[in-house]
Amino acid sequence: MRPYIDVHAHIGMTVSRSPAVGQTVGRYMGRMVSAGVIAAVLCPTAGGPQANGVLDTRREHEAVSAAMRAFPDRFPVGLGIAEVRHGEAGVVELERAMTAGGLSGFMCHPGLSGHSLGAELHPFLEAAAVHSGVCLLHQAGSTANIAAYARRFPSITFIIGHVSLNRGAALDAAKHCANLPNVWYDIAQMPLNADESWDLRRLLSDLDGGRLLFGSDTPYYDFRLTQSLVESSDISESSKDAVAFENAAALIRRFAPGWEVPTEPVSPPQIYTDEELWAANGARLL
Repeated sequence: MRPYIDVHAHIGMTVSRSPAVGQTVGRYMGRMVSAGVIAAVLCPTAGGPQANGVLDTRREHEAVSAAMRAFPDRFPVGLGIAEVRHGEAGVVELERAMTAGGLSGFMCHPGLSGHSLGAELHPFLEAAAVHSGVCLLHQAGSTANIAAYARRFPSITFIIGHVSLNRGAALDAAKHCANLPNVWYDIAQMPLNADESWDLRRLLSDLDGGRLLFGSDTPYYDFRLTQSLVESSDISESSKDAVAFENAAALIRRFAPGWEVPTEPVSPPQIYTDEELWAANGARLL
């Protein structure tokens, strides 16, 4: 199977779900080698512990920074998280993580961080824009809000997560963002029981194929299902390579100039069984 680069990988623990779900860097590396993923853009989990407020967010940022330092070839880019509930303290922490921790921007999950992709995110976006950073945004209804961000903050590279979940999501992203060169898209998660009207060829026709990226949404999803769809799709091998790793490599080099795609599988710090890595409740890894 061709190599994959993952632009949507979460590290940490989501405690706002029952049961809690999450992963360490080591466990993710086990999943990487098991599924042919050779590099990734890391970000924290949303809905993590917040008993200590912004200090807990700092710990999430430091975990991503530590992984980047330890494995720079595998994790060349890392993102923080925007927690609007922290107000100015959250913005200050994001700025610290980008300047001192080497992060390139942030991930935002409206459903788990208590907001709606509105103006409340502007201070975080401004902090990222100063560094010409990257922001991974989960869709919250229409992508019109993300399009507005992209116009207001043209120096930021935006990734819309999960445009693959259903045909409506892809069409909405195309409607609002197709003419915005600073917006990219990931295919983290596939629709359940998708009929023949949805496939990767259709997604490539809806969106700019040069800005379509593989994402895993690990640890919440068995991303081998996404890989299987890519491999079985009725598209050219060159298009499969672009979605699997070439587009992501080009994006990563914007923030890590000189980075080269690894040619060897990753070596996880411990050996996991397939059951430990992939035991799932349906498509969800719990």
